[in-house]
Parts: sequence; structure tokens; C-alpha cells
Amino acid sequence: MKELKETLQQTAQFWKGFYAAHTLRHTPSPFAQWCLENYLPDNSRILELGCGNGRDSFAFLHANFPVIALDACNVAIADNLEYQASLNLKTKGEFLVFDFAKLDELDIKTSNTLYSRFVLHAIPEDLEDKILDYATTHFASGGKMLHEFRTIRDPLMQQGEVLSETERLTTHYRRFLNPDVLREKLAARGWKEIFFVESDELAVFGTENPVVARIVAKKI
Repeated sequence: MKELKETLQQTAQFWKGFYAAHTLRHTPSPFAQWCLENYLPDNSRILELGCGNGRDSFAFLHANFPVIALDACNVAIADNLEYQASLNLKTKGEFLVFDFAKLDELDIKTSNTLYSRFVLHAIPEDLEDKILDYATTHFASGGKMLHEFRTIRDPLMQQGEVLSETERLTTHYRRFLNPDVLREKLAARGWKEIFFVESDELAVFGTENPVVARIVAKKI
């Protein structure tokens, strides 16, 4: 069995190859569209973690929300910056190459909304805790977190090399979440859950229909 560090390095190389080889799509995910329709008031200033190809970042920017978008993959960030330069956007986004392990060093006081799609299941639990702690420390009362992630009931959990009870390795690393554990973590840090659902049919892509959870929480 591979050490986690080696597995994460392999995953980083996978994403570099993925973004270098694929034509990037700039249509928003169903989760981003749902957030735009339901949980992003006009004063939202978004910190997006794991922006990837920017499909959701640009949806937020087109809706005139300020966005700071982070991703560890320099290939994806470079493409997003090039794509943004080709657009006539009223609101410009900041796209930064950033390692979540250094999140303690990030000092952004302007954001009030943390957004992540398919990120929490792509990182180890210690980085998940860093994200929750960061938002708890830096966001004022009323700040929001919006997360979508694969859960332990996703059929994909039955595939790949078993790294731990909830971690698997296929072409890249995944950690399938028990959403109740995350909900307890949020409550313990002073976040009030304002929406939760776990279901398939929320993130259908081609023949894939994963079981995912959506959580929206507000700092109290």
C-alpha cells in the first residue's frame, strides 16, 4: 500500500495531466447554479477552494460576485488566468496557485462565503479540518460555507485500492465522507446548518451519478 504522501503526489500529477490534455469547460456545475439561485445574496464575496478549470468561478464572476479562487494545480490556474484575460468581465477574479496545507498563511479578510465543490473528498481529513478552522477564524458572524462532496454511500467507494476505511485510490485519491461527521464538526465550531441533503441525481455527469451531499452553513 502506498504512503499517503506518495499517493497525493501521484494525484497532483494526474490533475496536471488532466488539465493539460482536456479542453476546459466553462459552464457552471449544477451545484454552482443551485447556489446562485438559492444561497448567494448580493453581498457575497466568494473564496473558492479547488477551483479546477474555473467553471464555477466564472459563473460567479459573470454574476458580478467577487471571487478569490485557489487551486494547487498551476496548469489549471494558468488556463483560468488566460481565459479571464479573453473576457470582458465587469468583475475580475483572483486565481492563485495555493497549497491547502499552508492555509494558515492565507490572510483574506474580504471574503464572507467559502465555496467548495468536489474538494473535501479529494483531500485528507487534516486538510478538511484546516479549511473549517480557517473559515471559523477569519469569517465574521453571518459568513457562509457551501460544500458539495462524495459520501460513503457513493458506489465509487467500492472501486480502487483501499487505503483506509474511507480512502481509495483509482486514477487519483479520494476520501469518501460521512456527512454526519462533517455536520458535527461544523456545529462544534459554531456553524448553524441551514441546508443539508444527501442524494444521487445531484451531480450527474454522463453515465456517472454519484451519491453526494450538499451542506450550507452559517457562522453564528
